[in-house]
Amino acid sequence: MPKILEKSERVLNRIVDIQQLIANVFLLVIMTIITLDVLGRNLLNQPVKGSYEMTELGAALVVFFALAITHRKGDHITIDFLLDRFSEKTKYRLNGLIELVISVVLFFMARHIFENGLRMMERNSTTTDLMLPVHPFLFVISFTVIIFMLTAVFKAITYFRLAVNK
Repeated sequence: MPKILEKSERVLNRIVDIQQLIANVFLLVIMTIITLDVLGRNLLNQPVKGSYEMTELGAALVVFFALAITHRKGDHITIDFLLDRFSEKTKYRLNGLIELVISVVLFFMARHIFENGLRMMERNSTTTDLMLPVHPFLFVISFTVIIFMLTAVFKAITYFRLAVNK
């Protein structure tokens, strides 16, 4: 692989690793919020204000921050009984093609989410209880989808290289 692609992939992998760490932190924060909310409700009769919103936004961030690492490691649910019937070279070609389709879909998805964030910013949309602006969350999510897309692009390149080398 050319040096620029190797270096780009290393940088992307570092970003994906950082995203995984951020997802883990958000998961811990969600667990803490839920624990404090339950304790506050049952012991003090005083729930944590906005716990539902914080849990909801945190869960969305956990999912989107974890998508790229899940895809990189191949931990998605797959049904590949049909692929098992093909030769190795054909499997690599099909997987590369699938990764390209995933990349295109993710590009349009990220663009749509970003545009939605711009609309939310123009409208000053906020959450109900805490009055948090919604658009920063959408911008972060669109960034994570772009990272997911780039991960799929690099996997496609890898699959096509494997098909050529077979």
